[in-house]
Amino acid sequence: MQNRVVYLDCYDGITAPLFLGALFDIGLDIEALKKAMAALPLPDHTITSQRQQAPVSGRSATLTLTTSETLSPWKLAETPVLLPPGALKEPVRQPILAMVQHLAQATSKLRNIPIEDVTLPDITPLLWLITLVLGLDMLNLDEIYASPLPMSAGSRQGPHGQEPLLLPEVLEMLIRVQAVWYSTPDNKQVSLEGAAFLSELASFEPVNIHVTQAGYGCSSERSGNVARSLRLCLGNLFFAPERLSLPSPVQTTLEQSEAETDWVTVLETNIDNMSGELLGGLLDHLLELGALDVSYTPMQMKKNRPATLIRVIAPPELGEQLAMSLLRETTTLGVRFQHMQRLKARREPRTIQTRFGPMLVKVKYLGEQLISASPEYEECARVARERNIPLADVYEVARSEVQTLIIGNRKKV
Repeated sequence: MQNRVVYLDCYDGITAPLFLGALFDIGLDIEALKKAMAALPLPDHTITSQRQQAPVSGRSATLTLTTSETLSPWKLAETPVLLPPGALKEPVRQPILAMVQHLAQATSKLRNIPIEDVTLPDITPLLWLITLVLGLDMLNLDEIYASPLPMSAGSRQGPHGQEPLLLPEVLEMLIRVQAVWYSTPDNKQVSLEGAAFLSELASFEPVNIHVTQAGYGCSSERSGNVARSLRLCLGNLFFAPERLSLPSPVQTTLEQSEAETDWVTVLETNIDNMSGELLGGLLDHLLELGALDVSYTPMQMKKNRPATLIRVIAPPELGEQLAMSLLRETTTLGVRFQHMQRLKARREPRTIQTRFGPMLVKVKYLGEQLISASPEYEECARVARERNIPLADVYEVARSEVQTLIIGNRKKV
């Protein structure tokens, strides 16, 4: 089963209301979320959501404390007491506690105070974090990827004087996960809650997904006469080699499924302006990087140019690395790739005695049935060099010995 992946397109930044609104827009049941939140030992609060039409059609989200605890400071170190074991299932509870810890560590470092003394004006940020992690769990979403984030330039008036538009705590939390930033003159917000969430559960690695659904979280109020939004793309990974989740190999009727099966990534690109010397060096380099096979096929391209089709077969986990090598080391502007299943025979090396001494040969099996055997080229070449005799002669002797010692006795193997 393929992982359901979330890609957060943070073109306006990211805040907890925008994120939760996007979750509502892709189908999170607000009543189920309210029920789950009400079961926790937390201050009374209300959660609402409305359909918004600007800047795109999406949903807003609000969370408001409704008790006198609204003005009570939240001491971050006491969070494990508020969420004791059993209050939430551990795959939900632990990420929330980790997010709070990241926030406390960043604040402690920047304010130069002990981590156990870090407080925020009220507990609302914790409630937002709980809603986000609970919502993702309810939707059974597996992995979170995020786009580059806007680093707004400029400053604003804070409680202690002028402060950057991008809060230092936000940047500090996201340094640990190597978040990717781009500068912008616009006031686009990455909130404390948004940064705490990303610092624990999101990856900023490039990713390719099949998008199956998109949802939008929209602000219920305009900031500077501008409505903000966040796009949440839901889909399945199709090329993230280090996380690749491929279907189980299909069953075949060949030899009652005794042939082995695996998955490979096949890369292709067309080249019409590289010399043969460069292509020769490229083939050797790709094999050194771990390609299973590299082949060149002559072809004709536009403007009647003779060209070469480069095809690389690679283990899935090396597909991206080899694709980047093709982009860097050839003149191509693009590389095609697809994941393919292979049906393959098992190959085993075996040493046999010949009149030239011991030689390595390869034996082919389907299941436990021996199908064929043949000399190894490199082994024959070694013997030919050592004895200063034609390679063809060595190969012929090796083939004859294989026929006698292995093929002729296959029932005994």
